Amino acid sequence: MKNLLKGAVVMAAVLIANLIVGIVCNMNGIDLNPTVAGTVSAVSAMLIYHGLTKNGKN
Repeated sequence: MKNLLKGAVVMAAVLIANLIVGIVCNMNGIDLNPTVAGTVSAVSAMLIYHGLTKNGKN
């Protein structure tokens, strides 16, 4: 159950960070590719989650 909560927290944090980056870029006139932004968000969330759960096992 702890890993499920860690995953939910990590995903929420990554989505909030992605939202903030998107807002800042839109305010400055930079258009982000949604496919790339989604892929980077998913991969970064997986890496952060793996790092959190790996340290918990040892």
